[in-house]
Amino acid sequence: MTAARATHITFKAVTLVAGILAVIFVSSFFFSGRGTAELQLSRKRVADLQSDIRRLETENARLKNEIESVRRSTFAVERIAREDLGMSKRGEIVYLLPKK
Repeated sequence: MTAARATHITFKAVTLVAGILAVIFVSSFFFSGRGTAELQLSRKRVADLQSDIRRLETENARLKNEIESVRRSTFAVERIAREDLGMSKRGEIVYLLPKK
C-alpha cells in the first residue's frame, strides 16, 4: 500500500466519522426538547430586553426634555417646587384638601 493511498483512506475515514458525529449532534439538538426550548427561551429574552431598551430610551428622552424645560423656564422650576416639593411663595396661603 502506498503512502498516498493510506492517506486517502485515512481522510475518508476521518470525513466519515466527522459526518456521523455532525448528524448525531444536529439530530440531538433538534429532537431533544432542551435544544429547541433553550433557543425559544433565548429569543424571548432578546425580545424582552429589546422592549426594555425601547421603554428606557423613551423615558430617557422624556427626562431630557424635562431637564431642558427646567433650564429654560422659571415656570417649570416653580411648578416642580410647588407640586413635587410642596413649597409656596412667601405670603401665600396654601389650602391642602384631604385625599379621598
